Amino acid sequence: MNRHMKKILLYTLLLWGAIFTFGSCDVDIPEIEKPVLPEKDSSSQPDDEDDPSADPNGIFDYSKIGEHPRLFLNAQDFDHLKQEITNNSTLKIIHEIIINRCNKEFVGASTLTYQKSGKRLLTVSRKALERICHLAYGYRMNNDYTYLNQAEKDIRSVCSFPDWNPTHYLDIGEMALAVAIGLDWLYNDLQPETRKMAQTALENYAFKTATDPTYSKQFIETTTNWNQVCNGGLLAAALVTYEKDKSRAVEIIEQSFNSNKTKGMTTYGTDGNYPEGYMYWGYGTTYQVILIAALEKVFNTDNGLSQTSAGFLKTAEYMLFMAGTTGKCFNYSDCTEPEEPKLPMWWFAKKQGHSSLLFNELRLLKKGAYASKFEERRLLPIIMGFIDSEQVKETISAPQKKLWWGDGDTPVVLIHTDWTYSDTDKYFGMKGGRSNTSHGHMDGATFVYDAYGERWAMDLGMQEYAPLEAAGIDLWNSSQSSTRWSIFRLNNFSHNVITINNNQYHYQGKAFVRTDYMKAIGTKLGAKFECFGVNRNGNDYDVDAPVRTAEFIDNGGDLELVIKDEIKSRANKTPLVRWAMATPATAEIISNHCIKLSQNGKILYLTVQEQNNHPFTLKTWPASTDNKYDEANPGVTMVGFEAQMSAKDTRVFTTTFAKEPKNIN
Repeated sequence: MNRHMKKILLYTLLLWGAIFTFGSCDVDIPEIEKPVLPEKDSSSQPDDEDDPSADPNGIFDYSKIGEHPRLFLNAQDFDHLKQEITNNSTLKIIHEIIINRCNKEFVGASTLTYQKSGKRLLTVSRKALERICHLAYGYRMNNDYTYLNQAEKDIRSVCSFPDWNPTHYLDIGEMALAVAIGLDWLYNDLQPETRKMAQTALENYAFKTATDPTYSKQFIETTTNWNQVCNGGLLAAALVTYEKDKSRAVEIIEQSFNSNKTKGMTTYGTDGNYPEGYMYWGYGTTYQVILIAALEKVFNTDNGLSQTSAGFLKTAEYMLFMAGTTGKCFNYSDCTEPEEPKLPMWWFAKKQGHSSLLFNELRLLKKGAYASKFEERRLLPIIMGFIDSEQVKETISAPQKKLWWGDGDTPVVLIHTDWTYSDTDKYFGMKGGRSNTSHGHMDGATFVYDAYGERWAMDLGMQEYAPLEAAGIDLWNSSQSSTRWSIFRLNNFSHNVITINNNQYHYQGKAFVRTDYMKAIGTKLGAKFECFGVNRNGNDYDVDAPVRTAEFIDNGGDLELVIKDEIKSRANKTPLVRWAMATPATAEIISNHCIKLSQNGKILYLTVQEQNNHPFTLKTWPASTDNKYDEANPGVTMVGFEAQMSAKDTRVFTTTFAKEPKNIN
């Protein structure tokens, strides 16, 4: 055999040896013909291009950031929750509400598209958040791949948008949270390209705009719900994408933390009453809790954020008292009237070990309100990480306090007479403040009143923003000449207040709570406010600061509401006083002193008296205007009286709300 033939034989033997060797190895070759479902894995598998750098230094110990999922619930929490829902009826009810929505509303839903309403993309952001949050929860709990596939489709849809509308940054705050929850809770089961799309979109649409002053000025320095929503969504997203770009994540986390600590948290003041009212408390405080809970889950600390504001941990009790006895809230400022579930209450109850904070929530859960439409229901799955299962195993006792009050920018006094939600339980709320606060109305010392199962004194509440903006109303300008104050529902003519000479309220005037009265009130149920500069025409004052006092008086076991208004005219001034109240009841003037209110078979009498028997005229007015942009208020009437004062005069008007008319001597 020559040398050439030997080489051929040698190469042939080597080739067959190689084939035999590789052929005998146990190699896992995926089948091309059928798709392989992602393998369920409880540990995170970082992408090859994830940032390998050491954990940066900063406010938090970033080395504590663990595996996915890490937002609100980790893998162990989800496993524990699966056991808890079989033994805890409260958890089971909420879980079933979430799963039912996944099955009936979200699986197979139409593709999310980039469609703005006026200047807002917010509706789309909220739809994305609602779908992704529910579906991601459903998949973690039930391992149903139809949930995973739909959530992944929705994540890819919104991450393919041209932007998330940075000129209205609330849209980004909510969209960032949507994508963050989907990326985190589904991390190991998403396709790699979906993870990459989500990470890229969060960087390009959220983080870049959040560090651009052109856009970040909308929320960084504000003390409104914008600060809480935008920072909450951004911080959650940065926690989720930390391993992708550690330096960038730390930048966003610490920017959001510092902004929220120095600005957003100040909105709770010293007492916890929320200047923007019931509805925006639900929005802003939900995101405030999201921000804090995200930090606590990842780092086991919020680094003192929840202690920053003296009022923050008091604010849950404020919200407890903001619900009336008739399924309606005290809806001052831009707010709708119906009482709704408030998701942060579960977190506060657990945080403070105060189960009675859930008194209203469990009542609403039993009534089916959690299964109905409400403002923050898109975030319902998140509270599964907030609920203390031991707290809700036993009957929750009613609150012991009957009166709550808070000072600050928008002071309030809130009264529940017995917490039975029956005909004996009366509810009263009165507020102060200025008109030129966020979402404020011209309503200094206005009030609402529930008695005998009905609301008698009401607030018309908000009007939808988009139609007003389309009509050319300068809605977000609160100066005296702004067209905002031409809107009937927002100015003083629709509120339960004193108006002088039919003048519009002054936007800088303020109704103050009389802290001396409130601190000395003891067991009495009452409120007292003084209105400085509210009823003025520019710098021209017709009256000194009117004083309004409201107290419950026991009349044979029935508590009657008595409101006293003291008004002093100035020298050379003869003001016309208008006392008005909006009511859904049918009104009938039955004497010179008494108005009969009737609704749903119930009757309430308003009896008016002036202490020195000065004349006044009972009146009713329509709760409407001829303005095309003003919404109608069907079934509502303004009732009250007018009185002409002489110069340097004092009038004290007493209005009693009772089942029977009062005798006037």
